[in-house]
Amino acid sequence: MNEHTTHRVTHPLNVSYLVMGLVFLGIAGSWALREAGVVDLGEVRWLLPMTLVVAGVIGLGAAAAKGLSGRSTRTGPDTTESHADGSTDTYRYPTDEGDLR
Repeated sequence: MNEHTTHRVTHPLNVSYLVMGLVFLGIAGSWALREAGVVDLGEVRWLLPMTLVVAGVIGLGAAAAKGLSGRSTRTGPDTTESHADGSTDTYRYPTDEGDLR
């Protein structure tokens, strides 16, 4: 058997996708609570704006954490990114403090 080494490449956090997903989940959750009779119409009127506020706060926290990291979340010494037009970009990241090529 051949041993294959795999490089796990993580994708950077897309804060706008995170916030929109949370807003969608909040709206769907509000609808489900309303349909199940857990909350009445008066409570839904403040539940929807609270969904937006909570999603916004989480988005701000994620953006701040992403900005503080200062580096991409890709791993491995070389990372190649392919684009829809067929072109590719190769990124070289330092592997230790002295390797800044």
